[in-house]
Amino acid sequence: MLNTVIRKEHKNKWERRTPLTPKDAKQLAETGLPLTVEKSEIRIYGDEAYKAQGLGLVDSPNEAQFVVGIKEPPVDSIQHGQVHLCFSHTIKGQDYNMPLLQKFLDEQATLFDYELITDENGVRTIAFGRYAGIAGAVDTFWATGQRLALTGERSWVNDIQQTWKYGDIAQLRKALNSINVQSGRPLRILIVGTGKVGRGAEEVCQWLGLPRVETEKFLANELPDGSFYAVVSSRHIHRRKDGGPFDFQDFVKRGKEGYESIFHELLGHFDILLQTPYWSPEYPKHLPVEVMAENAERMPIAIGDISCDINGSLECTQRATDIDNPVYTYFPEDNHIASGVRVGGTVVMAIDNLPCELSKDASDHFSSILPKYLPEIAAIDLARSFDDVNLSDTLKRACIVYRGELTPRFQYLKDFLPA
Repeated sequence: MLNTVIRKEHKNKWERRTPLTPKDAKQLAETGLPLTVEKSEIRIYGDEAYKAQGLGLVDSPNEAQFVVGIKEPPVDSIQHGQVHLCFSHTIKGQDYNMPLLQKFLDEQATLFDYELITDENGVRTIAFGRYAGIAGAVDTFWATGQRLALTGERSWVNDIQQTWKYGDIAQLRKALNSINVQSGRPLRILIVGTGKVGRGAEEVCQWLGLPRVETEKFLANELPDGSFYAVVSSRHIHRRKDGGPFDFQDFVKRGKEGYESIFHELLGHFDILLQTPYWSPEYPKHLPVEVMAENAERMPIAIGDISCDINGSLECTQRATDIDNPVYTYFPEDNHIASGVRVGGTVVMAIDNLPCELSKDASDHFSSILPKYLPEIAAIDLARSFDDVNLSDTLKRACIVYRGELTPRFQYLKDFLPA
């Protein structure tokens, strides 16, 4: 078994999540997994909590053979031949993480990515999606309240704080239950996406007691007078170019080659957009720059781009934000952004580590699933070729780099690496 360490997170002061709680870490160690914990001053479970469970503490992950973290590790921390498991944010060829990917190649190291651990239907089995959806919805409602306050307007969102201030889901839910969503200015919320992130955002609307308008009525613009929310998915906002009926499997296969977005037709029907679906360049964009400029007067007050695809499906998302500075304002007429909440334009929330605001709830959930996979990775025989390595198909699919070489599924990433 590979000597394994729980790495501390370094991204910012808010990244307090852990992949394993002290209790779950102890149980894994008792099964024979050699497990230590890198010391951290900010982790939601402190060093003493792990020590109390009999786990050893280390100052650095450098001596470990298998490093388990949450976000991508520092580039200079990758040691020769190490195995890492994390959210690497590399599979779209993200510019900012290509030096990290190159480091794995240079050090003949191995990289597994949580995002790629899926079942036979391609559904992710370990993720923070629900918590991103919850925090993203709450923070977007908070941002809307900040914007209304600038113009002297009052609505129920003025009573909402940023997610982290509530502490945990239990306290958050209790606070939202007490808000009267029919007070002040009515607000219409549209959730795009029905996956885990979208369902997390919908939970917030349900805790608030917002009525849901059926999708068909929303699409027909048959809207009530008060505050409400509605949910749409890919089939409602895309059209086949040949005029045929929408077919999801065909949409997944052909993307923008066979389909176009009709999302702009819904502008003006909602005040707050919560964007949650996974997006990649082979699919149509929902709001390109030119569409937003043409529909500037119909743009929503606020957009929560929970998916946080930079210059992706929503081209108003020009950069990610963080918990300290959660929003900027987008002006569609001339395609520019200004920091913070401004009068005019659309407020954009694009925090890229939303689950950190619910660090304990998110960590507990993640840790309840992760032990299923760690022993198999720790037992990997690195002397074998990738074709013959002792891994299930599930984990082979999640391996981006093996002993310094891109695995067959990820050969395309060569095109994104530095020349």
